[in-house]
Amino acid sequence: LYGRDNEIKVLLDCYDRVKLGLNEVILITGSPGTGKTALVNEIYKPVSEEQGYYISGKFEQFLKDRPYSAIIQAYTNLIGQILSESEERITYWKKKIIDTLGPNGQVIIEVIPKVELIIGPQPKLTEIGFGESQNRFKMYFLKFVSIFSEKGHPLVLFLDDLQWADSASLQMIRRLMINSEVDHLLLIGAYRNI
Repeated sequence: LYGRDNEIKVLLDCYDRVKLGLNEVILITGSPGTGKTALVNEIYKPVSEEQGYYISGKFEQFLKDRPYSAIIQAYTNLIGQILSESEERITYWKKKIIDTLGPNGQVIIEVIPKVELIIGPQPKLTEIGFGESQNRFKMYFLKFVSIFSEKGHPLVLFLDDLQWADSASLQMIRRLMINSEVDHLLLIGAYRNI
């Protein structure tokens, strides 16, 4: 990372604005192997020292048929971090998740099974058509995501290899950034410029 002090400063400045309640998006591009991921990982320590969460997911070239794969990977990582916290903190997150999702926690458990370790078994979902099911997922996933970026606990979401992202993931990212319920979020995306 020699010679990248300016780039690291840009990332940290964006993070400082996110701590104040803004949402920010940064896109980093470059050829394969130029250190895009290493650059972004430089802000992990400052984020964790300030009670923030840093999560990441990576899109895979041959997994385009699995919508939201990198986003789900990142939030699975977040749930793992939460499960390593104190019982008091886990209870805090349990209440927030249940209060936000109501009886629809199973929507999230179906894609992030570890959530059940925090909120316990949830009621079965009502059977509905495919389109309605997709809309239900999008609505409750956005609600779920909004839980974890808050004052005192900003969230950095790093999505790597955006060039392999499926259209559903790109739409979810867009919705996430314009959702009025989500704040204190820094979304960093990296992609190859080949």
